[in-house]
Amino acid sequence: MVRRVLDTLPTPYTEHVIDDVLHAIEHDQVFFEEYNLLSLNLGRHVVNNWCGQWVANALGKTGKQQVPARRSTLVGSYSLLDADAKPAQRTPKEDEALNLMFNYYRTNRANLPADIRLHRDALVELIMAGVPPEDAFAAVQSVGEKH
Repeated sequence: MVRRVLDTLPTPYTEHVIDDVLHAIEHDQVFFEEYNLLSLNLGRHVVNNWCGQWVANALGKTGKQQVPARRSTLVGSYSLLDADAKPAQRTPKEDEALNLMFNYYRTNRANLPADIRLHRDALVELIMAGVPPEDAFAAVQSVGEKH
């Protein structure tokens, strides 16, 4: 959904693109219905955090500074995407992403939360998008900690 919303926004995107995406979602009936369904199933906080993660991933940006929402009423704050993320070396296919995920899990199992397995699909998607396994696991854990 995030990629479809991004396609509707004017470019170049600003550092406030997360807020812009959420604003577009709440003002488009189709996107808003999809958002509400996801929120019903996963919880609004999780959906909002993952929207931010996917916007950052899609644009190859990162940001640490949280700012109050300017346009969207779906969130209270969001990260300014004001820095380039580490470039992905390449994007593995699903089988390779599964192996990368499993190898990282096996090596780091003792330090991972017990519920990390619930995020298998998100981990695979992130790895397939070119996010290194350690960063994918960190992203999933940070969303889980905020929830």
